[in-house]
Amino acid sequence: MVAYAWTTFQHLSWQRVWNVLLLLSSFFRSRMLGRPLISGTPWSLSVEPSGQCNLQCPECPVGAGVLTRKAGMLTPALFQKIVGDSSPQLTYLNLYFQGEPLLNRQIEDIIQIASQHRIFTSMSTNGHHLTPQKCEGLINSGLTKLIVSVDGLTRESYSRYRKGGDLEKVKQGIRTVVQQRRALNSRTPFLIVQFLVFKHNEHEIPELRKWCRDIGVDKLELKTAQFYDFGNEEVSPPLNKRYSRYLPVRDNQLILKGKSHNHCYKQWGSAVVSWDGQVAPCCYDKDLDFSPGNIRNMPLKTIWKNESLHQFRKQILKDKAALEMCKNCPEGRQWLI
Repeated sequence: MVAYAWTTFQHLSWQRVWNVLLLLSSFFRSRMLGRPLISGTPWSLSVEPSGQCNLQCPECPVGAGVLTRKAGMLTPALFQKIVGDSSPQLTYLNLYFQGEPLLNRQIEDIIQIASQHRIFTSMSTNGHHLTPQKCEGLINSGLTKLIVSVDGLTRESYSRYRKGGDLEKVKQGIRTVVQQRRALNSRTPFLIVQFLVFKHNEHEIPELRKWCRDIGVDKLELKTAQFYDFGNEEVSPPLNKRYSRYLPVRDNQLILKGKSHNHCYKQWGSAVVSWDGQVAPCCYDKDLDFSPGNIRNMPLKTIWKNESLHQFRKQILKDKAALEMCKNCPEGRQWLI
């Protein structure tokens, strides 16, 4: 994808490249010395446009209704503060954490703020709100990458996980993105179809590849599914080990592949911000149990280096497996360094 690589390059600057080098240096120095050192500011952020969703996916904390924190919508004013506190070092913005981003009626204004700062923007959606008007707005706002979840190619397989969803509506939305992008003579957003691989849908992968090619999707991403204790066991890991992050089931227990290592590059390079400004160490802190502060009360750069995150990074270097939020995370498990 030459166009994708070129677009990514256009979002870089010497200041952003230098910031990434500082972060990498502090990450490896921290591992070598066994104590947290931090240089630079986050090069990547995941910001939550909406804490609400229109579906009831059983392995999603929002869909299953197990989150205890309040749901709401990100405002452009708060997002402007987030970007202002992070720029010009911020390179990448993932407009997703929990919930469905397109439920936020001001999402185009939010994306446009990031575009004005030349920040690469990515958004993940379940695809039920991709109307011609919405697609036009997303394109004109400057969204760089759009990920649409299609976790089944028949109504039966799709609805098994995407509870309350309409497969045909999602497929039409994807066609609309392609059509509107062509009509507006735009390269972006790059269109990614994401497929969560389960036991009940893994046989559909070859047909899905063909469908994506025929429609004009830029890329198909096959993603391993994550499972929680609150899941209702309606879905299960695939038989093909390549598409599962877990070992074969033993005694009804799922065990992550690989050995857990005491490091996590995300804690030295990225952070998450909820719709109301609460910062989280990463996307596995769904209920913000480990939040080091709120961006409404202090700048992100201050939170990034505060004592709370210092202690969190210290625990990761000492015994990451002791952190509850890290027990179901694959990051750092396959690396040997």
